[in-house]
Amino acid sequence: MRIIIFLVIALSVLLVSCSVKEQVKEPATNTVPQSAPVVQKNTTTAQAITTTTKQKIACYSDSDCGVRTVENAYCFQGNPVGDLYTPRCENPGTAQAKCTEEHKSGIIAECGDTYFCYKGECVKYANCTDSDGGLNFTVKGIVKTNDNNAYEDKCDGDTLIEYYCSSDDRAFSEEERCADKCSRGACVTED
Repeated sequence: MRIIIFLVIALSVLLVSCSVKEQVKEPATNTVPQSAPVVQKNTTTAQAITTTTKQKIACYSDSDCGVRTVENAYCFQGNPVGDLYTPRCENPGTAQAKCTEEHKSGIIAECGDTYFCYKGECVKYANCTDSDGGLNFTVKGIVKTNDNNAYEDKCDGDTLIEYYCSSDDRAFSEEERCADKCSRGACVTED
């Protein structure tokens, strides 16, 4: 029985000592949390590390946002008509910069006097050639233009429709009533 009492007392002492250890707090130490920076006091020179993050700027000008595009273009009354999409840079060079697109429908350009509308684009009058050298009523000629059109001198009864190139390289026609007869695209003399 003494052994049992001894064991009970030993067990009680052991339980009391464990509960006392849980209640006693460890003294505070000078530890630094893992996420905080550590500064070494024994250094002779201080080194500062600066971290900068560069924010990507979306655009500095309209050209950074793409190129102008035209869709559904055709010619109407001498000017190109269609849908024009023009890239724009809003707030250029700032953190708030962003690319947008401006849309315009209708007449997208005016060709003016030295251009003509061809397949929805303004094309400069140029490269007009006339095989008979201009206003030549006695030789049949063919006028060719850079829009791949060809115009042949032709007869309409006794009237010649003569095609020629103007000084600004545009194709024109002029009607000439032949003195005798019009035949195969030229005025001819009857024998």
